[in-house]
Amino acid sequence: MRITSGIRKALVGGCFMLAGLAAFAQPQRSVLDLSYRIERPVFPTAAYRNISVAEFRSTVSNAFQKSGFSLSSVDEQKDKSTVFVFKLDVDPKMGLVPIVLVSADELLDGRKKCNPCFLRSTEVKNGRDFKALPWMTQYDLSALLVPAIDNAYSTMESVGREHADLAFKFNYKRQWEGERNLFGNAFVGISLPSLRERIVRAYRSAGFIPIESEASAEASELALTFSFPVDPAKDGGVVYKVGIYSQYDADGNCHPCEVAEHYDPYQQLPPAGLSGVLSRATLESRFTAARNAAYESMRAELERYLRPRSVFSGPPKRAPLGSPRPQPGPAVAT
Repeated sequence: MRITSGIRKALVGGCFMLAGLAAFAQPQRSVLDLSYRIERPVFPTAAYRNISVAEFRSTVSNAFQKSGFSLSSVDEQKDKSTVFVFKLDVDPKMGLVPIVLVSADELLDGRKKCNPCFLRSTEVKNGRDFKALPWMTQYDLSALLVPAIDNAYSTMESVGREHADLAFKFNYKRQWEGERNLFGNAFVGISLPSLRERIVRAYRSAGFIPIESEASAEASELALTFSFPVDPAKDGGVVYKVGIYSQYDADGNCHPCEVAEHYDPYQQLPPAGLSGVLSRATLESRFTAARNAAYESMRAELERYLRPRSVFSGPPKRAPLGSPRPQPGPAVAT
């Protein structure tokens, strides 16, 4: 494919604009970060009175065991929180057994009854270890772990009402809101060359001009670069990239490959000139229509390859092309 001089200039400028997006230097993230937040609230999750410490501990342990956990230990430390250690019962082949720590403050009266017993924070002890696992394993583990924690707290809220301290409401917010992908739409069971070909075809048919790029058949990160004409009669246009982040199965197919767009809506556009005023005026509407059309083409071509439990997501709303770049906010004094 021949690259015109105008497009070359646009791409050179686009490289600097896109650098700030860190499109292809993503920090290591965990799927767990998308669906679970470790919080240490000021107020307790729940408080119980007129219940023996043994019954209180049984309420906590039974709720988690009903939700698929095994109780490993109850660590009682003088003048410190009591910590329940649970392990989620998962297939050892997953390579990691999630460990959950539940802390409680047991304030007892002379009869060894809660006066009150506070249920405090919950922490995934080995949550950071999720980052070392393949994405698909992370997705599978998170889909088991986070709903299991939510269900355990739902059980405690239900069975503990009789001894709940009415001065405190049950202060647990469900974490699981369905699965989200780390980067973008996630596909499995398709080769990277085939995925790449279909993406390029979708954007080309929508009016984007693909810029030739080289990549190995099993690259872990790949950038597909396009130009969208500002003035169809002239060279140069909007610099637009699609990032593909990939893992592979034993057959060399995506497991998964995740696709996300990367472009700077504040990028400096080529001069319009007298002949390009009308084209510039319609640029945003043409670009938005073309972008939506490309996504719809990808949906039709690739929806059957979506990662299990995920859905196809459309393009996010961005600032209009050529908008003034927002001024950085004032520095926060520390």
